Amino acid sequence: MPVLQPAVLTSGAVRWASSAISAIVAAVTLVALAAAQLPEPKYRVFRPDSRGPLPAIVFVSGCDGFAPTLAPAVYERRAEHFRAQGYVVVFADYLGRRALKSCAGPITHEEAARDVVAAAAWLGTQSDVDRARITAMGWSYGGRAVLVALARSGATPPTFSRAVVYYPDCRALEPWKTPTPVLMLLGGDDDMTPARLCQDAVTRVATPAAVKIVVYPGARHAFDVPDLPATMKLGFATLGYHAEATAAARKEVELFLRPGR
Repeated sequence: MPVLQPAVLTSGAVRWASSAISAIVAAVTLVALAAAQLPEPKYRVFRPDSRGPLPAIVFVSGCDGFAPTLAPAVYERRAEHFRAQGYVVVFADYLGRRALKSCAGPITHEEAARDVVAAAAWLGTQSDVDRARITAMGWSYGGRAVLVALARSGATPPTFSRAVVYYPDCRALEPWKTPTPVLMLLGGDDDMTPARLCQDAVTRVATPAAVKIVVYPGARHAFDVPDLPATMKLGFATLGYHAEATAAARKEVELFLRPGR
């Protein structure tokens, strides 16, 4: 019978292991301190003139925040559109709260998802908001953050009653258990966040029937941004405005948010 030999660590190995553990502890500590030192969120709110209780929407931006270089006023225009329809709109600025310019900084979808949940919870405390009609609406990076918020809620209903996501990143997306209604608006020619990944992800959620997927043939990533040309390269991917898809998606959203649906 072979004799098991005890492992022997050299002094160099011990020093390396000790240094590695110290580095991990330091990194975890920095993350915890950063989370603890985050300022309380200050929301930009668009309120209609009509009296409540009103439906409300949490906007969650894409990777470049609420004033992207290519379309600095796009989210304001979207917010004004919904405000004119009687919605309260709030910006969940997961980047600004952390003094970041883009999602390339130290931010995760999980952290952004927590900000989405917090913004929806804050809306629920407002006297002019109908708590049963709070929607989380995200684009691209923000769209995934909304879906991550659903997954993190477990079987418990989240702080929002439904979700709308435009061309989210669905790679390795954790399935969610809550039957919250979700509307996915995807570009058929999106080579940044391919539609098929979201279609596959939805087959694994607990209630696939609660998710409506609409894929627009010929539409690319950011198809609803009129500031963009029909086709433009951005790094490894292609962006482009698609007027027909934009109009069709807007109608889908209006129907999806209609009371009683």
